[in-house]
Amino acid sequence: MQGIDRRAKDRLVDFTLTHPERYESLDGYRSETHDFRNLVTSLLPAPWKVGQNPGVWCACHAPGARVPDDGFKIHLSTTHERARAMLTAIVPVLVDEGTSFKVLVDERILDFSNSTFWSRGASGKFVTVYPADTDQLKRLLDRLAHVTRDFEGPYILSDKRYKDSKVLFYRHGAFTRALRINVLGERVALVRAADGTLVPDQRSPCFALPEGVEDPFPDTDEQDDDDLVLKGRYRAIASLSASSKGGVYRCLDLDTGAEVVVKEARPCVNRVRSSPFDAVACLQNEHRILQRLAGTGVAPAPIEFFREWEHSFIAMELAKGATLASHLARWPAAAALMMEPTAADVRTYCEEALAIARNILAAARTIHARGVILQDISPHNILFDPDHGTITFIDFESAYLAPTDAPTDAPTDALAAPESPIIPLYTPGFGVERPPGAPPTFADDHRALSRVLGELLYPIAPFFTLAPENKAPLFAHLAREKGIPEPFLRLILDTGEHPERIDPLLTATERSIAEITTHAPLPPLRSDDDLRTIIASIGSYLVDQIHTARDPLHLPVDYRRFTTNPLSAAYGASGIALFLKRALGEPPEPLVHALAREAASISNDTFAPGLYIGSSGVAWTLLELGLQQQAERLMHLTARSPLLFESADLFYGAAGYGLTNLFFFARLGDEIYRDNAIAALEGLAPALRTAPTGRSWESMGTIHHGLAHGASGIAYFALRLHQVTGKDEHLALARDLLAFDLASAERDATGRVLFKRSTRENVYYPYFRIGSAGIGAIALRFHEALGDDLYLQMARQIARKLAGAYSVFPSNLSGMAGLGNFFVDLHRHTGDPSYLDEARRFADRVMLFAITRPTGLVFPGEELVRISTDYATGSAGTGTFLHRITAPAGIPYLDI
Repeated sequence: MQGIDRRAKDRLVDFTLTHPERYESLDGYRSETHDFRNLVTSLLPAPWKVGQNPGVWCACHAPGARVPDDGFKIHLSTTHERARAMLTAIVPVLVDEGTSFKVLVDERILDFSNSTFWSRGASGKFVTVYPADTDQLKRLLDRLAHVTRDFEGPYILSDKRYKDSKVLFYRHGAFTRALRINVLGERVALVRAADGTLVPDQRSPCFALPEGVEDPFPDTDEQDDDDLVLKGRYRAIASLSASSKGGVYRCLDLDTGAEVVVKEARPCVNRVRSSPFDAVACLQNEHRILQRLAGTGVAPAPIEFFREWEHSFIAMELAKGATLASHLARWPAAAALMMEPTAADVRTYCEEALAIARNILAAARTIHARGVILQDISPHNILFDPDHGTITFIDFESAYLAPTDAPTDAPTDALAAPESPIIPLYTPGFGVERPPGAPPTFADDHRALSRVLGELLYPIAPFFTLAPENKAPLFAHLAREKGIPEPFLRLILDTGEHPERIDPLLTATERSIAEITTHAPLPPLRSDDDLRTIIASIGSYLVDQIHTARDPLHLPVDYRRFTTNPLSAAYGASGIALFLKRALGEPPEPLVHALAREAASISNDTFAPGLYIGSSGVAWTLLELGLQQQAERLMHLTARSPLLFESADLFYGAAGYGLTNLFFFARLGDEIYRDNAIAALEGLAPALRTAPTGRSWESMGTIHHGLAHGASGIAYFALRLHQVTGKDEHLALARDLLAFDLASAERDATGRVLFKRSTRENVYYPYFRIGSAGIGAIALRFHEALGDDLYLQMARQIARKLAGAYSVFPSNLSGMAGLGNFFVDLHRHTGDPSYLDEARRFADRVMLFAITRPTGLVFPGEELVRISTDYATGSAGTGTFLHRITAPAGIPYLDI
């Protein structure tokens, strides 16, 4: 997980393997074949125990075997062709040694383990062995090396290889699930250091030992990459990317003095049942493709293919530009970012988008003319140089030479291509899935190109894999709202279905630019009755899920629920229950009972104290549901959490805990909660930083701006505490904290206000969790409490920048529902009907992502590849926003 908002990156795929529509943990994986579980069961003598639990691992324990809490463990890798033979070879050794071990449960999971979809730190691990001590470790490695000497498998990056074995590796780490909860609510695996203290088990993609632990094989150090010079010619300058299959490096060519790109491939990675071609074979294929495309100017020129140590490499020209994905992320003219666009704004967007589209399509046509089918087309595999407008395609590992299916304008040598491997690799959301063994086609490329062109309008391609029926109406609504001519839509949609019409489509699109005029904002599409029907449908889907799930708490929610807990306000059952109470009157009894039952088992060892992620938010929910006794027990427990002051913010930290106490004080009048809130502010205050512009909070080395993790959220807690205590020092601190965030405001040429995500990042965020909307919401609450017009003026200036905004996600905390909530607040506070109209327009934008199911409506979660029903990222948060338009409700977990 990465960053303060804990968004998954390289591990996201882990949560998408076991269900086609919802995020699930691999801990719940239920094998359909049990390939390797069945085999080891047949190989083990009767006293051994073979685990039958769900999950990707099958644990095997010898009778009376001692498994230490941590120590050196052995990993074995293999290819799928010889996985069964490996188990047959090694299990007798493990039985003879009486050593517990685990093995991947089936061939499907082995395929993923050996692919680039698996994380670098875990990739390649097929069997894990747990020696009782270092003596047994050495003995086992020697015996296993003997019986596996003819095997090969992927290199395990987190480990150190044993001697010259191609499948045996070892590392030091935790054996049993010794865990500790951190303030972020995550379960951290622990390992014992040399001095006996428990420290986090660092599962990084490189071999490392805890301080004080010695390597049992210190004389077998492997190559040092600190000053990497490949083939004596290419000196590494920077790493451009890294995965289990190898790295991509920017290098200095010592022969020519030019900077080049060198791409690496490790053997056995990506060789799976559906494809016999490992990363090395894919790199060889890429080299052939680059040779075929040499001289076209739309692909990097190849320099040479070479091998060093056990790895293979291509050296190639360093093409100009950055990926199209990165350009679109910061494109000033992007359609989704145009606020109150003038005709000139729209023309600028259309002209720039059309120029990019022309160059992409022309480059693809050049490649097709050489008989090359790209297959893996995505904005990450296209370089765009904005200074010259040039397009360069990259990453040709799975490209295909079509010997007989080449276009008529292909040169004759394209029709005599050597046999080309069929490598089923493509970027999800862009590529086309084909039957096993079926070669890609030029038509597939055009469908992928259509999806890339769609990114120029609105970069949400993964969503259309989940809901393809939403694509045309979604693009049409955005185009109408921004004033983009209809021919742009036709170009995007018809490139995939009617590629023969590309040239006239480009011509029609260019002509339409002259007809662009400034137009008034679209009127909202939905009445209050319409919104109530939608809210009821969202609730209907949730109620059905609750009644049909094997556990009422097991609902489709964000993947972060599996790295934290099932009850949190943000990603778990609490936020869902609160939405259902507010929108439908009462949540279903099974959900309430399950929530109360699970909350009764909460301890400070299993839950962090925070409001949005931990026990404070659960307690808030229980009290609002009328479960006072359970809620108070949980708050008294939370007051003793050892993590209480490890964070100061509203989302994870003491400010959120303090605000929850003020909610309890307002509801119950018990002064213990007022005193707890005072203690929370006094406890967090020493951690605040003082700057010329005010007070701030630094987390994870960064000072974020906004409600959830920045000074604004803490300021709000201090303001609410001042309203209870009347103490000037509480008000002074509140003003200082909000002043810090407000002082960070930047203004565009029209005076509209925007905020950077943090003091260290040159990225602007508009969201409720981090950025403008959350800061604006707090400024409104300060104006309501204090009457200082400065706060209202700032909120209005923020609103000018957010009006008309689209974001990638429709969600509450980091998407359009949260922006809409801010406009609901503005209308409530000022009475200005234009703000309510804009809130309703945000409702229309959010509904572009609504997915219809037989039992009701649901929405995609963050990353747009699975549905979610939680408060932070899914239906509960979206539904709460829609409900606030039609009913006088405050914002959950904020308004007391």
